Amino acid sequence: MKRTHAIVFAILFFFTTATVAPALTMEEERKYGKEINREIRKAAPVNNDPYISLYVDRIKRRLEDKAAMPFPVTLTIIDSESIDAFATMGGYAYITTGLIAMCDKEEALAGVLAHEFSHIKKRHIAKRMEKEKYFNIGMMASTLAALLIGSGQTAGAIMTTSMAGVQQLSLKYSRDDEEEADREGAMLADKVGYGGLGTAEFLRKLRSAGGDALLPQYLLTHPNHEERIVALEKKWQGSKSTIDGSFFPYLCVRSKILHTVPGSGAGEILLNSYLKKKDDPANGYAAALVYSLRGDADKSITIASGNRSPYRDLFLGEVLVNARRFNEAIDDLKDSADPIARYFLARAYEGMGNGKTASDLLQRLSPYGPVFPEIYYRLGMLYGTMGKEGPGYDYLGRFYLETGKYPQARTYLEKAVTQYGINSPQGRDVLQLLETLKDPKDPKNAKDQRPGP
Repeated sequence: MKRTHAIVFAILFFFTTATVAPALTMEEERKYGKEINREIRKAAPVNNDPYISLYVDRIKRRLEDKAAMPFPVTLTIIDSESIDAFATMGGYAYITTGLIAMCDKEEALAGVLAHEFSHIKKRHIAKRMEKEKYFNIGMMASTLAALLIGSGQTAGAIMTTSMAGVQQLSLKYSRDDEEEADREGAMLADKVGYGGLGTAEFLRKLRSAGGDALLPQYLLTHPNHEERIVALEKKWQGSKSTIDGSFFPYLCVRSKILHTVPGSGAGEILLNSYLKKKDDPANGYAAALVYSLRGDADKSITIASGNRSPYRDLFLGEVLVNARRFNEAIDDLKDSADPIARYFLARAYEGMGNGKTASDLLQRLSPYGPVFPEIYYRLGMLYGTMGKEGPGYDYLGRFYLETGKYPQARTYLEKAVTQYGINSPQGRDVLQLLETLKDPKDPKNAKDQRPGP
């Protein structure tokens, strides 16, 4: 299925109900963006990988710190082989793991994100909505979710219901919007230290990898995409990244192994790369991870132990945890301050039955919960087994909230309030979260197989 921003923004304004679009205030833009985000998270699988979630959050924070955004940016990574990135209104942006896997360098991903952040900063979507008479938030959100998911029965069904409206409308980002996002995004990336060529590098990589069939929506917006690449390269000729991107190749191979369609052969391809060039640290990490997932712990640990990467201890600690060799994993990871390593250290202590130390470690990582919800889930389960039902229900509710399972989130958060007491500080905090869940459109049949405490 070919996916274009023309379709995306046609759906943005396609109306099945007569919703009039007056000039949008900032508060209305926040409200609509939140509604769209809510619906997307219901329909599309949110990434929950420690490497990807925590590392991409670092890139996002660097950009946001220098961008002077009108809204706090909420970046959601969708687990999908589709190659997509786009922004909606009110500070919400989305990328897929397929896009991450396609990037060669960190500055390419940073360039794509900076481009999308610029659309948010300039309020391009909101301004175009203000010019239209009608729009439908639910239809827009459903279609964006389908695009993020990519091909398949679910995405196809959503898209089919939208095509009648799409055929009547052809709205999209204007040429001026895209050129402004290119300029502003390149300046932002350069200001942060990534240089201004990231977006151009990414677009050229996509072109050489497979042509328009692989291109993301924003590149297909106009026939002048080659002109955009040339313009960026001319403006930023010689621009170089000064940020250490040495970890990024490991992120790419992890995305290819863990976040592609089963049976795609990504693991075999990377194993062959390792056999041809065993001294390449990224190939070594890929091979260790593939063997770990296949249950060949000894081979996985041997390869990880011999990896000459500066991140060798993290990689070894992860496969030791996967092999349930928790004591060795603790020895390997205990001196690292990196949040990814601290997460696996907590997993090792949890595996040893030391819930107190594991929960203490995860509690310190809880500020990362919104971008890596697994932290919330493990905290909820640990507190539950320790008899601390209030925080146990609380963190499970937060996990389901961040992963778009809103009925489950409401159930656990209500239990947390009962355990905390409605007038306690913790109870009042949870009540504020429950306020965000007041939406009669929540599906009643959402399912998740994970148990509660």
